[in-house]
Amino acid sequence: MNFLKYQNISNRSVNIEVPVTTDPRTNILQSLYNQSNDELWIESWLQQNNVYHPIPKIKINKASNVIGIHEAQNSLKECLKLLEKLNKTHKDLESQVDRMPSTEWKQKTVEIGTIKDQFTRIISKFECGDAIFRLKKSIDKRKKKRANHKKKKEFRRQQMDEKFQAREKLHKSIDQWLANKKEDEEKLKMAEAMQKDADCVLSEVTKKKSDARKQMALIGSLAKLRFIRHHMAVQRGEKLSLEDQNAFNITVLKLKNMWESSLQVYGKEEQGLRLMLEKNATEDTKTAKLSKKRRLLDEWHTVFFGPKQLIPQDHETYWALTAAERDTETFIAIRKSWDTFLVSPTNEMGSKIPVGWVLPEPNEGWAKYLSNT
Repeated sequence: MNFLKYQNISNRSVNIEVPVTTDPRTNILQSLYNQSNDELWIESWLQQNNVYHPIPKIKINKASNVIGIHEAQNSLKECLKLLEKLNKTHKDLESQVDRMPSTEWKQKTVEIGTIKDQFTRIISKFECGDAIFRLKKSIDKRKKKRANHKKKKEFRRQQMDEKFQAREKLHKSIDQWLANKKEDEEKLKMAEAMQKDADCVLSEVTKKKSDARKQMALIGSLAKLRFIRHHMAVQRGEKLSLEDQNAFNITVLKLKNMWESSLQVYGKEEQGLRLMLEKNATEDTKTAKLSKKRRLLDEWHTVFFGPKQLIPQDHETYWALTAAERDTETFIAIRKSWDTFLVSPTNEMGSKIPVGWVLPEPNEGWAKYLSNT
């Protein structure tokens, strides 16, 4: 009799409904127990053969405990896995309802019942309204906490960026201050060196001028002494020689003229030396500026191309790199290849000869390029 029942079951088109939670307002437990006649008949047959004992259709007590966020997340994931498993089992039963053995059919039905029990047990946690309310409240708190944490993290990052920018600005100001101090020290050293050179060059002329002034002062003192002695002799009633007086005056006048002319010569010599020193100082300043520019160019060259390396003559690339220095035709060919990069003055990408290139002789063709260099 049971075998005939099983044959009738195998000839039926089994319709196993898998609960799908499409509408959250629908009671999931009611959808689970909303079974078709075929399912009721299968469960009764399984119960008669002591194969499967369905869960009693009683109202499940609502859980009053609080559901954590992590627990709710894991429970929902488990429910999704069970639903996928039910869908897969349902498709297998539909596709193999006519050719599936009875043993495997029983095993599948037992698996379906077990999955339903697990799903019912898990989903019953979400039937308590108070638990759902507390869960929503916990989720809101978690969202607020994460938002505050994100805001604090963004604020800390902004503070770090501001500190980094302030530090970079401070470093730049310190570097600029050090560069200015170094330049001032170089100027001071240059001025001291120029002063020492001027003192060394002008020391002889200055000494000659000083000696000339001393001699003129001595002549003036001797003339005053002669005048005082002459006056005292006249008061004593002594008779003085007029020729001696005239000879003394002529000698003093000659000496004064000689030293005055020498002093003028020394002054002109000093002026010429000072002009020469000023010219040398100007040339030294220009040389210092050129050396500074050359040093900057060397630094840029090192930044772009690395440190300079002298290529030995036995290297295979030495003769190729230095060919323009030995052969005029090679130099002209290289220069011609450079000239191909020249463009019209209206071109925004470039309209002048690059820095470091050999400048040509000025003519009408090159004037428009030389004006912007």
